[in-house]
Amino acid sequence: MIDKKTIKAIGFDVDGTLYHAPDSMSVEVGKILIQKAAEALSRDSDDLAEEYIKRRDLYRSNTQTLNSFGLDGEKIFQEVWDGIAMEKYVLKDDRLAKIVSGLKKKYKLFLISNGTGKQVERKLKILGLNYHDFDPRIYCYDQGWIKPEPAPFLAALESLNLKAEEAVYVGDRKDIDIEGAQTVGMKTIFVGGMCDIADVSCESVYDIVSIL
Repeated sequence: MIDKKTIKAIGFDVDGTLYHAPDSMSVEVGKILIQKAAEALSRDSDDLAEEYIKRRDLYRSNTQTLNSFGLDGEKIFQEVWDGIAMEKYVLKDDRLAKIVSGLKKKYKLFLISNGTGKQVERKLKILGLNYHDFDPRIYCYDQGWIKPEPAPFLAALESLNLKAEEAVYVGDRKDIDIEGAQTVGMKTIFVGGMCDIADVSCESVYDIVSIL
């Protein structure tokens, strides 16, 4: 459970949390990543696909999977996202914008995302959100970090000048978001179903207003 009286800041993941990432987007991104990796390695993409998927299941991250092949994962991942027509998958969300506006009146809001500032701020703009409403904004790839390592979560707490138990982090990945935040002592909210280790689980980010 979360004691609302102790919470002073709410942090958010972006992909899959502030918006639902459809399977079609993941499939498109995955195919392009494998194709780019195959080109860089001078390998056949169909031949590489099985090995790539096995490594991705192991590393739980496309970026780390690319790195495991000796490639610059962050650079390739950013290039792929720059070429994706995100407007096909990310839509303006007036309901979310209203929720963020309401939460901002009661809490400090922050972001921690495995991505670059360019990529994340583009998505926020499409959603109809003002990235200035979130401070700090921790763009992990710009810092050489990858969740769930503790560095981005610790950096957020330092910037907020808060104790870990005074912040709650909202995410859709148990292994990346929830475990990462709990490692430094943050409270956690899992969106997208049930998570056995999160302090609270809910169906979507819209449910936060009834939790906090």
